[in-house]
Amino acid sequence: MILEKYESRREALERELNGCADVKAAADCLGRALERLRVEARADADTPALRREADRLFEAARQAALLMVSVTEADISVKPRPVTKREKIARALPWASAGAGLLLAAWMLLIGQNAAAGLGLVSAGLGVAQAWLKRDGDTAGLQARTRVNVYELMRMTDRLAQAIDDSLSQAVQEQAALPGAGRTELTGDMLAPVQMLMEAVYTQDGGYALKAAPQLVSALNEQGVELVEYSPERREWFEMFPGTEDGLTIRPALVKEGKLLARGQATEVA
Repeated sequence: MILEKYESRREALERELNGCADVKAAADCLGRALERLRVEARADADTPALRREADRLFEAARQAALLMVSVTEADISVKPRPVTKREKIARALPWASAGAGLLLAAWMLLIGQNAAAGLGLVSAGLGVAQAWLKRDGDTAGLQARTRVNVYELMRMTDRLAQAIDDSLSQAVQEQAALPGAGRTELTGDMLAPVQMLMEAVYTQDGGYALKAAPQLVSALNEQGVELVEYSPERREWFEMFPGTEDGLTIRPALVKEGKLLARGQATEVA
């Protein structure tokens, strides 16, 4: 059921998760994959009860997937934020000030102004210190990008798909075990032609019995039951009996939503 569909798409899902830029993208990717499986599970469900169960399981799976993504953050990659022109100028000013201080100190030494040269060296040292401290403390130029551990996420998603498949399979078995499961329900529209048939039995009137047939067929059709005649591709729906004509329908098969309710009978040339 669901597990087979999931496994057929597992590699594609893993590739898509590897290409996700961050945790949110991974969560969206996993959510889309679960939604596709939910739609297919509803399409495969035979009864409203099974469709409701599929919706319930996949809603729980979606919430669980959000939790899985949040706890599988594996690494944080840090990259510099693009520096603006204004920030470049601001960072260059302390270095420019230090360079000017050094040039001034050298000039003062050449002309014999030792005191002024000392002040120039102090000014240059302060500029260097300011530039160094600004570089170490500048964390605004960094951006953190979180990613998920795809291996761990896929491992937990495998378990999640297995749990959904097990739960849906169990629901199908429980539905099939219910009294009357898979049987056509007798309603008022079907009871009347049955009474007509019994009346024909009591009165030995075969012609009257035939009058009940159209009503009975109409009542069955209203409940989704089809009367299917023999064809070679539907041979498994019929019991074959020897006859002089090949493929003659003796008794139609009863089918509902593509599932056989009662086998028919047909002839084949021995």
